[in-house]
Amino acid sequence: MSGLRIGVDVGGTFTDIVAFDPLTGASRHLKQPSTPEEPERAILEGSARILKETGRSGADVEFFGHGTTVITNMVLERKGAKLAVVTTKGFRDVLELGRQARPHVYDYRVRRPAALAERCDRYEVNERLAADGSVVTALDSAELENLADQMAERGYDAVAVCFLHSYLESEHEDHAVATLKGALGDIYVTASHMIAPEYREFERFATTALNGFVGPRAERYLSSLEGGLKDLGITAPLYTVTSNAGLIDPETVRQIPVRTALSGPAAGVAGIGRILSRHELGNLVTFDVGGTSTDIAILPDGRPRTARAREVAGYPVLAPMVDIEVIGAGGGSIARLDAGRALTVGPDSAGADPGPAAYGRGGVDATVTDAAVVLGRIGTGRGQIGELNLDPDAAENAVMRAVGIPLELTSVEAADGILAIATAGMARTIRSAALSRGVEPERFCLVAYGGAGPLLAVDVAAMLGICRVVVPEGPGTLCARAILVSDLARDFSNTRIVELENSTLADLAAAFEDMRANGAAWFAAEGVPDNAQRFDCAIECRYVGQNFEIAVPFDPDCDDVAMIRGAFDAAHAKTQGFSLPDRAVEAVTFRLKARSEIASAPQFDRPATPQTPDDPAPAQLRAVYFGGQACDVPVYDRLILRHGQKIAGPAIIEEPTATTVVPPRWQCEVLCDATLDITLQAEVGE
Repeated sequence: MSGLRIGVDVGGTFTDIVAFDPLTGASRHLKQPSTPEEPERAILEGSARILKETGRSGADVEFFGHGTTVITNMVLERKGAKLAVVTTKGFRDVLELGRQARPHVYDYRVRRPAALAERCDRYEVNERLAADGSVVTALDSAELENLADQMAERGYDAVAVCFLHSYLESEHEDHAVATLKGALGDIYVTASHMIAPEYREFERFATTALNGFVGPRAERYLSSLEGGLKDLGITAPLYTVTSNAGLIDPETVRQIPVRTALSGPAAGVAGIGRILSRHELGNLVTFDVGGTSTDIAILPDGRPRTARAREVAGYPVLAPMVDIEVIGAGGGSIARLDAGRALTVGPDSAGADPGPAAYGRGGVDATVTDAAVVLGRIGTGRGQIGELNLDPDAAENAVMRAVGIPLELTSVEAADGILAIATAGMARTIRSAALSRGVEPERFCLVAYGGAGPLLAVDVAAMLGICRVVVPEGPGTLCARAILVSDLARDFSNTRIVELENSTLADLAAAFEDMRANGAAWFAAEGVPDNAQRFDCAIECRYVGQNFEIAVPFDPDCDDVAMIRGAFDAAHAKTQGFSLPDRAVEAVTFRLKARSEIASAPQFDRPATPQTPDDPAPAQLRAVYFGGQACDVPVYDRLILRHGQKIAGPAIIEEPTATTVVPPRWQCEVLCDATLDITLQAEVGE
């Protein structure tokens, strides 16, 4: 009997779990209500259900990977550790000063989030490195020990050590870490050269502080999850997805938990290319709508873009991340009237408990899900959302109470308005994200997944002028499934400013030696053989005098700097619209990604039912509203659709993890792997 591979994606509303058997190709999908206060509990309860339903034991599990929102939620809710920061004398206020950029230039009411450590919790010590890494002022060990005594009295949970220019030379930070751990005992201590060894002190300090803020609770969460998995008999290694879609081990997560802030969505974006690899879809927009939020990514040629830094709840994180835009609107987003009686949707969410009113768990707020139930787009039979039996009367009452009665609208008009506002906001964000990256959304294909993605996708596509929507098999659990095709991977970086010349090629190659050695050591600890280790190198370059960089691939064996220079000029022209061939170029930050496939990418999509003479008939007809008008719409069971079957809209296609809506004028075709290919049909005479 083959081993099970289990992937888990923890969302704000549901925890999605997929179990896959590589030998038979069989997979099992499960949506378990999330438990935000104890996120590991939903994982363990769902895993126990999966094992029971598949008739397997914990010993049969050979792989367990998960994406989590624990870190993001900690930051959003400010429920991290009591943090102290130790820094170079004169730099205690870097975290508060930040950059001159405002979050919203024209809205003076929007404030930057408060520093994670109050000023009284930020300590200065005499030490100083020059910009070349040489020692200007030696670290005062006696002063550091005195500071440790002061911090012991304050009862901190974590300490972040952030010294100036430590990315060039870590000796001072290493000494400080050892001293503080020795003096403070069992306390979480993190240092900037271990978290983000790059220049720009504000971003480096902020990332390190954030790592310290979330570190202790992340440790407790991982320990609890590991213990619970062992109680289930699961001894397979536990992996966590990073924000750059690589799998890392628990010990690495404990050291750099900040790297997992956007883990679940990143896995879906990075994995969609593999999951849909047999189809030539070209440019993609991923549209992942969960219960609490919507994640959007622009994928030219189907490849995810990487951002070298992102903000998490307003705090900069200096680390490679899959480039994702997040909208505070999902299936559980609450609809209400603002002070001017204008209808708004989100960012507040009904969450998992009590959830939308239709869940029948005591929720009273009107949500996007409730509006879809009122319009007949989501059925009310058991299994339409997880294992819930939806209550249409509760949904209608909530919609009327929140929107219909105050605005003197019918329940259908109010529900239409809720969906229109939600989809308009999503379309606006996609358009903005696409245009800011120099592409036009109408030239892309929209890939919809998440529990509510297929429900709203075609409406959003129509607003954007997109004529093709693709819905993979099992969309509601796709991020969990994508974890099963993710690589073991870890990112390393270092800043060394070197002018790009043939005489410096050896220096460029040497900059990667330590990172490669660190990657190889990590692989060795994970038991990865030498022939399975891959190292992808890139250099962030800029024209001398610039203050931003562009990454270009780098081959350490390259013997002609003109190749690197040409790649940079081309990349600069593509992203900025011009190049400066006569201007000197300098390499700034060196990046290495150590990766290894932990298993060959499985093609575990359920094959579509083979072609037959007769198409499977709809399971029922249901009254569904489009444009305020009701019509009897055929409702199909996706699990029995056959390869090549075409379904003209309006139609509803239901499955255990999601509902796909095919509006009028659109047509759906079932592809060979059960993927739904939905296209806009031209009217006669067009």
